[in-house]
Amino acid sequence: MKSDSNNTLLLEVDDLRVSFPTRDGSLFEAVRGVSFTLGRERLGIVGESGSGKSQTGRAILGLTAPEALITAKRLAFKGQDLLGATPAQRRAMRGGSIAMVLQDPKYSLNPVMKIGEQIRESLQAHQGGLSSSEARRRVLQALADVAIDDPARVYKLYPHEVSGGMGQRAMIAMMLIAEPQLLIADEPTSALDVTVQLQVLGILDRLVKDRGMGLIFVSHDLRLVASFCDRVLVMYAGKVVEEVRATELQAAKHPYTQGLLNCLPRLGASRHPLPTLNRQEEWKL
Repeated sequence: MKSDSNNTLLLEVDDLRVSFPTRDGSLFEAVRGVSFTLGRERLGIVGESGSGKSQTGRAILGLTAPEALITAKRLAFKGQDLLGATPAQRRAMRGGSIAMVLQDPKYSLNPVMKIGEQIRESLQAHQGGLSSSEARRRVLQALADVAIDDPARVYKLYPHEVSGGMGQRAMIAMMLIAEPQLLIADEPTSALDVTVQLQVLGILDRLVKDRGMGLIFVSHDLRLVASFCDRVLVMYAGKVVEEVRATELQAAKHPYTQGLLNCLPRLGASRHPLPTLNRQEEWKL
């Protein structure tokens, strides 16, 4: 299933493979033949830990470990070949055209820099030549855009002085301040409570609509992805086993997707014995 025809095509991924060397000299394929396209829409990627979701996002952004082997028939952003780009071209694109929000702000924000200065550094790396006052104004506006009530106060705080939800909002502000056209969000709400999750999702939804961005939303939570995204890729053992529209996820055909859906808790329904996933070797082939 391709992105809607009325969408501007942003990303093309055809037969993406990511392999890592092992101690015995062989290669372990973490991503095996992933293909999809993305327009100005919200694409969800779901699956268990180790299914290759995050490695797919990192390969697109060029953040894979240097020892990894990355191949693809085509990996392109707005027609530009990403695998053939020079390191300088990838650095210029990273953050400026494609950005990635990682899972936990505690491990992504610099603990010895104030939040405002970190966001300002990201802005100036991609849009140099701004005056000090203009850069500060842009940072304060970015914090306000992610629903932080007192941007001037948060600007001066260190990461350990804010809550997890506010830290995640600051990370989103940092990734979006250079106005990228594609955002990869890797489990952006997994460390947050339900109320803050909804707030962060609302922020992402509004920003995607207002700015006309493309969004790749990586998550374990099928129910969350079904309610938030337009399309869903289901990954297992490094492969895409099914692609469906989010509204049709409950009617998915693949046994693995059905197994994931069956493991979701249901109020008022008996769950004894607890359902388990029936993994089959042929799904890996």
